[in-house]
Amino acid sequence: MTLFGPRVAGRALAFLASLACLATVVAAQPPLGQMSGIPLPDSKLPDATVTVRIIRGAVTNNVAGQEVQLRQGDVVETATTDSEGRATFLTLTAGEQAQASTVLDSQLLQSQAFAVPGRGGVRLMLVGADPDVPVVPDVPSRPGAVAFGEDSWAQIELVEGSIEVYYFFEVVNPGDAPVDSAVPIVLDLPDGAEGTTVLQGSAPRTVASGPRVELPGPFDPGVTPLHVAYILPYSGESLVVSQPLPVDLDSVLVSVEKWGTMDFVSRQVERRMEVPSETPSRSPYVVGAGPAIRNGEPLVLELVGLPHRSTLPTTVTLVIVACIVGFGVWTSSGSVGPTSGSKRGQALEGRREKLFADLVKVERQHRAGTIGSTKHSSRRDELVRALEKVYRELEASPIS
Repeated sequence: MTLFGPRVAGRALAFLASLACLATVVAAQPPLGQMSGIPLPDSKLPDATVTVRIIRGAVTNNVAGQEVQLRQGDVVETATTDSEGRATFLTLTAGEQAQASTVLDSQLLQSQAFAVPGRGGVRLMLVGADPDVPVVPDVPSRPGAVAFGEDSWAQIELVEGSIEVYYFFEVVNPGDAPVDSAVPIVLDLPDGAEGTTVLQGSAPRTVASGPRVELPGPFDPGVTPLHVAYILPYSGESLVVSQPLPVDLDSVLVSVEKWGTMDFVSRQVERRMEVPSETPSRSPYVVGAGPAIRNGEPLVLELVGLPHRSTLPTTVTLVIVACIVGFGVWTSSGSVGPTSGSKRGQALEGRREKLFADLVKVERQHRAGTIGSTKHSSRRDELVRALEKVYRELEASPIS
């Protein structure tokens, strides 16, 4: 998923979505120098293919006829850029580390090391300075504070047996120089979080590792986007989502998809309203807002009235199965029943194993949602009665 494809809710969120998209377009484009050498997977490229684009100063200034090297282990391949400034490498070994480089205007440009993918390819860009443009010295970063700005928000959507959580956080540096935050920007996602994904539009240096997301500094003046998503399974009618915050959150803004009687409660939400979805077939959304949350205090939402399947039928069935199996073990340990050499005994034992396997299969199908409750109940009762009959016959059969 990818697993994730967030759907923005209703007209009441249209302005917010437009603002978030605009901020993403503006803020997600770092200086070209920061993008230089970063490998980007591209599923549209042929397998194990790498393209290297060389530009000078501006993205519109492609460098044609430039020799580019790609080192993979002890093997170095060379290609020349075309009219679009792009060199293509085809005969690569999937899974091995590679690194691209070129010398442009006496300046060595080099990519990060990366593994050549077996599916799809990698594209990257090496950016050189424009000799006709005066070089602006880098402003050194300094210690400072950042916060999740007022345009940060969270969205929760429902899927079968789990929720999808999206964070659109905007890391704001209000100063006029880059800062190194005294507190690392690390999101430790709630217990049970699965499928953590860095969303398109997040800062390129965002890293997700299991239930942890990190965005290292320094942070340039303005906004640095941190956009991630994850899945959180649930089994009952309520679920608490508690997200610790590494820095201050200037204001609370959440959007929760509403199914049936489902709702959310939070002491951090002071104002709320329900808005319809722009798609008629979609559920409405509940939008909530609240004041700032300080660093160290988690953002807490409790979802109530969640649609879920009762586990009682499965529990009852498993108890019955355990009783039947226990009875079978007891009878087989005593003198009752046929010996293993009895043809009838062997047939009954084979039928018992087959019925038990069918019962387990039916339970798994019901839990997976591939059969309905009516069919599950009738089929389960049928198999349990058949098993009881087999055990009675095993008990009554004479010893051969």
